[in-house]
Amino acid sequence: MKSYVDATMHATLQSVLRRSDFEVHFQPLVDINRGAILGYEALTRGPANSPLHSPLVLFEVAAREHKLIELENLVVRRAVTRFRELGLPGQLFLNLTADTLLAAEPRIDSIAQEFAELDMPASRVVIELTETRPVLQPERLQSTMNALRRLGFVVAIDDLGEGFASLKRWLDIRPDFVKIDRHFIDGIAQEPLKQQFVRSILEMASSSGCTVIAEGLEQASDLAVLQRLGVPICQGYLLARPSATPRTSLRADVDAMLRVDTPKTGWPRVMQQSDSIQAASQLARRGHTASIELSCAKVVDMFQRDAHLYSIPVLDDAQRPIGILRSMDVLKRSSERYFMDIHARHSCIEMMDRHPLVFDACTSLRAMSDAIANLDDRLMVDGFIVTQDGAYFGTGRTSDLLKAVSDLQVHFARYANPLTMLPGNVPIDHQLDHLITQGENFVVAAWDIDNFKPFNDVYGYRCGDDIIKLTAQILLQAADSELDFVGHIGGDDFLVMHCTADWEARLQRVCDDFDTQVQSFFTSEHLQAGGYITLNRQNQEIFAPLPTLSAGVVCAQRGTYESARVLAAGLIEPKRVVKSRAGKSRYFVDRRKSAVPLVLAPA
Repeated sequence: MKSYVDATMHATLQSVLRRSDFEVHFQPLVDINRGAILGYEALTRGPANSPLHSPLVLFEVAAREHKLIELENLVVRRAVTRFRELGLPGQLFLNLTADTLLAAEPRIDSIAQEFAELDMPASRVVIELTETRPVLQPERLQSTMNALRRLGFVVAIDDLGEGFASLKRWLDIRPDFVKIDRHFIDGIAQEPLKQQFVRSILEMASSSGCTVIAEGLEQASDLAVLQRLGVPICQGYLLARPSATPRTSLRADVDAMLRVDTPKTGWPRVMQQSDSIQAASQLARRGHTASIELSCAKVVDMFQRDAHLYSIPVLDDAQRPIGILRSMDVLKRSSERYFMDIHARHSCIEMMDRHPLVFDACTSLRAMSDAIANLDDRLMVDGFIVTQDGAYFGTGRTSDLLKAVSDLQVHFARYANPLTMLPGNVPIDHQLDHLITQGENFVVAAWDIDNFKPFNDVYGYRCGDDIIKLTAQILLQAADSELDFVGHIGGDDFLVMHCTADWEARLQRVCDDFDTQVQSFFTSEHLQAGGYITLNRQNQEIFAPLPTLSAGVVCAQRGTYESARVLAAGLIEPKRVVKSRAGKSRYFVDRRKSAVPLVLAPA
């Protein structure tokens, strides 16, 4: 029976290779902060109703038959061709084993040209090193990956946490992306140990300039935890399933799920920087561009005539950037002996750098700042190219980018809490005074986390920071983004100003959401016991209950409080009362100054 099965597998594989009898599906990778598609991973499916339909079986049989490299090369060509035919945005993620990458080493210089012939710039291709097979020659693999990066390809490591020495591979290769294996993502909302693993990976990624991708995301509760932990990119059935003809935008329900109120919720209008620079598009200016028809002689003349012209993007017929002409390099090459005699009439691509710094128009200031942090000093003066839907949008100066980043940092340092990026004490006082001066009716809730210090002592400051960020997220989600204000006083203290009529329902929602979501922080033992043993300030053992959230609330009617200082004093008593009541998360409303029903805006 076994020989018959092997013969069937062998015959099917030969047919697959001979006729390229397989399908390529694409699954989106989603930037969960921007709610946008970063790119697509190409996934292979064998012939339907055949023993090789499963990709795991298909590639395992190919490896056993010594046909893995041939199969992967066919898949790459099909994936790139289909990706271009579908007009998919973003980057294309291609899974390749070490076997195929090492086999490509002798012809590494021709690979970028092969992709160019397929109309696919190297910068849009992410080579994912899969961990399904051992690497017998790690030094050669490292050299090959470095060579691919020099050609403009982006590098990723797949399935971190599973397979063959993946952490060591990370240190050796220093990838641009690292994908956390689905085992550590599925059910992360209920597993504190998985959360700690992801925190550790994020710390390592931050130190190495790498972007983390969580794969295998299937549950909304897991997504909420990943957002709180700061994972930027996610992939999984919750967001989109693989498809032969995938969407180029997110489904409406996914878009709504990812649309989380940003810290602008509650920023007083007088303090919002609506005119501040937030993305690459605002730094872009239209300037000189070149086509491949422009000659070397003409380019040299342009740079010689204009001492302030530092670089010129080179565009193809579809107005997509394919390289950049740098003043320093062009003038240097033109001075080389015989160069202009030979190349004066040739296309300017002879003098072009094929790997310019390119940002999409929507790229955030932070992402741009991270990119230029590792840039060669001699290239800093050349600036960068900005594209929109792949086409040239403009060019930007590095000096303008650095100034915008500096301005933003100064603004947030002055007014925002550095942990949650919510408005801090200065804008909180401004908003309170503004509402009081305008004679508005509103409700103020002073929230803080009960038993926070014991939790911090038992679980560590990183978990303490995470529970503070969770609280900020819950308060934001419960607030009306147009009418309410959410501020972070400091530590575990928050202040929320409600101007909507359903404010009490929003307070209850905060309590319910906190009690549900905070459970993911605790071990099953602590959950069952309802707390843990820790030391008090006198170094004595005590039993500390699990953290809850509580709020003292006052209803501020016109004329009841003359200033923010007086209102803050009025919150002391309701906070004392609510703290005296043990149990689940809760709030207490001091209604003594509400002689008449409080009239607020409808929700």
